[in-house]
Amino acid sequence: MKPYTGLIAFYWVKIVLLMYIGFQLQPTHWPGHLVMILTIIGPVMLLFSVPLFTPDRLRKWVFPALLFLITFWMYAHLLYYRFYEDFMTLTIFLQIGNVGGLSRSTWELFSPWDLLLFIDIFVIGWAMFKKETFQLPPKKRYLGVASLLTITMLAAGLLYKPYVLTENYNRTQFVQTMSLFTYQWFDVGHSIRSPLFKWMSDPGDAEPMQAYVKEQEKETTEWFGEAEGMNVVFIGLESVQNFVLDMEVDDQEVTPFLNEIKDESFYFSNIYEQTAQGKSSDAEFMIDTGLYPLDGGSVFVRRPDNAFHGLPEILGNYQSAVFHGNERSFWNRTEMYDTLGYDHFFSERDYKVTEENSVNYGLEDRHFFEQSVPKLKELDTPYLAKFITLTNHFPFLLHEEDQTFETDVTSEPVVNRYLSTVHYLDQSVETFMEKLKKQGLYENTMFVLYGDHYGISTEYEEGLFELLDQPETTFSHIKNQRVPVLIHIPGLQGEAFDEVAGQIDIRATVLHLLGKRSANYMSYSENLLTRQHDAFVTFRNGNYISESTMYIKGQCLDTEKGTPLSNQDCEEGRSKARSELQLSDQVIKGDWLRYKD
Repeated sequence: MKPYTGLIAFYWVKIVLLMYIGFQLQPTHWPGHLVMILTIIGPVMLLFSVPLFTPDRLRKWVFPALLFLITFWMYAHLLYYRFYEDFMTLTIFLQIGNVGGLSRSTWELFSPWDLLLFIDIFVIGWAMFKKETFQLPPKKRYLGVASLLTITMLAAGLLYKPYVLTENYNRTQFVQTMSLFTYQWFDVGHSIRSPLFKWMSDPGDAEPMQAYVKEQEKETTEWFGEAEGMNVVFIGLESVQNFVLDMEVDDQEVTPFLNEIKDESFYFSNIYEQTAQGKSSDAEFMIDTGLYPLDGGSVFVRRPDNAFHGLPEILGNYQSAVFHGNERSFWNRTEMYDTLGYDHFFSERDYKVTEENSVNYGLEDRHFFEQSVPKLKELDTPYLAKFITLTNHFPFLLHEEDQTFETDVTSEPVVNRYLSTVHYLDQSVETFMEKLKKQGLYENTMFVLYGDHYGISTEYEEGLFELLDQPETTFSHIKNQRVPVLIHIPGLQGEAFDEVAGQIDIRATVLHLLGKRSANYMSYSENLLTRQHDAFVTFRNGNYISESTMYIKGQCLDTEKGTPLSNQDCEEGRSKARSELQLSDQVIKGDWLRYKD
């Protein structure tokens, strides 16, 4: 008979190694390492109490099933973390189709070393087949010890990070402090409790929102109303990060068209992406509503029945449409666009999609734009149109005939392919703009081009550091999370802005140029044209960046130099980020906008 404690110790070590090697979690101080290691043991013991309370005749089946479920669950988190640098929530697990399913994107994340995670299942399964048994401890004593260890270690975690429960949107911090198992239990409870916020809220709860709206600034600039009455065309540049602009590789520009048009546009070079688990849908949500994404899952999926003040409602007499060459059910766009007030949604079913003109997630961008022009021409003017591109999506694939920018400039194939698909997207946008000029749809239109989120995840970031000749630091990482934002009004002189800002600020800027005053709406969007040097960017995980300090991955840094500062220097910023996220969450979860005056 094998000692049961030996099995538990083995799984404890296995999970600790997964934290350090798989997820590459690195607490910033030695107490953090101690807490991360010790908080795992209690939940592991509790999980392994299940076979103890199982009838003898079923134990031989329950035991391997438990081991398999634990390992499969950890592996699902690992694959998700490799690309999104985040842990799955229950809502994301239930929306697994929206994160790619078992597509090429997922297969790209597999590693042969991953098989080591499953070896123990086969070894223990074989041992049980050979009728090897474990010496089971007394049930009540075992459960008592497991419960005591769990409570004690979690209490130690709370002493180390008192804010960990109120900052539960910072999932990496939560896992490091309370263990992956505790995080999952907490998340399930949070997901079950979340719908109750709406049912239990009343108009009086919305007073903090009303007070915030009254405090918003109403400053204007010389450009107020510059695009009044013009059509508005948004172009979501899938996965485009700002570093590709003005970059040359092998004596060839990566984005020649964007480089050219930015000199004739309002170009914002210091915009940080602020998406969470909803990625592209989060970017759309922020631009449409000026609210932050939810802490878990996508607002598009979780709250499509809420009241929101979307751009179609604010613009009033504009006919509105969204163009996207993917399935209309992806991210629950059909329902959410209806909620936001869009008149039309042209999706995959409205395009001619063949094996030859589609790749990866759907219709190639060049064909997407080409087939969209006639549809755009049918809209009544003025119109609000959103074009959501697809081709520059991980794992960055192209048909051979579309490869006009092949390079092996880095040792990471994913980064090399990324440069190629970004170049393809740049060419596609240029062709689209030329077609609009020929059709007479260009001159009276304001174009808003924006990167929706990062393309190169931390799993492949070593290749990006190689490309940019950067040190592998947290400071380099966060600087690379900037996305391009260009607002192009034909005939208007371009201007560059380098103030720190976020994607959420696109909304207020567009409304300002259209001559619409946005101060009467609940929104965290600030006008990029009046952005001050005390600017502040809040991230969904509670991190932030200001003109002087930033708090990223548990480190307080100088924004300009990246040098370490005392965590106390970032406490005020962290408090502000917490307040903004909490109010935004309350507005969404309580559906407070239905009470808006």
